[in-house]
Amino acid sequence: MLYLGVPDSNEAQLNVVRALTRKFRLHPALSLPDVVFKCPFHFTGADFYALCSDAMLMAMSRQAEQVEEKISKFIPLFTPSIFLSHNAALLNQAQSSNHPYPITPHYYLSEMALERDVQVLVTQDDFDLALSQLKPSVTESEMQHYTYIQRLFSSDISNETHTDAA
Repeated sequence: MLYLGVPDSNEAQLNVVRALTRKFRLHPALSLPDVVFKCPFHFTGADFYALCSDAMLMAMSRQAEQVEEKISKFIPLFTPSIFLSHNAALLNQAQSSNHPYPITPHYYLSEMALERDVQVLVTQDDFDLALSQLKPSVTESEMQHYTYIQRLFSSDISNETHTDAA
């Protein structure tokens, strides 16, 4: 049996988080060392995976909300009641835009979106929110118990090795 333990220093935790976020687009103001400094030392690899995944999910949700907000701004422009209450120039502009009504997220993303609309940047706030909602898979007391068992087995094995050699 091999006991790997958990990252037991901020540097080890940072290495795990860097590995898990290597394919993420991170906001330039994001500080991964600040993220891991807030993490307890009983976080397992699975906890760090959940933290990073949840932070990405937060960023994606935020980006989707921003796109939905942009799309909603087009709806009044194409609503028939607007045509009745605005001047002919606005009517001509809306009719000549060649956009379908209603504008769907799919259409917006494929035909109208700018690079910044589809680029998901994970921010410090995304990590902070994910961390505040994360429930560790192992409590601190459970981690102490596992460490005790690991030491117990390690000392038994080393005693057996010394006994066999004698």
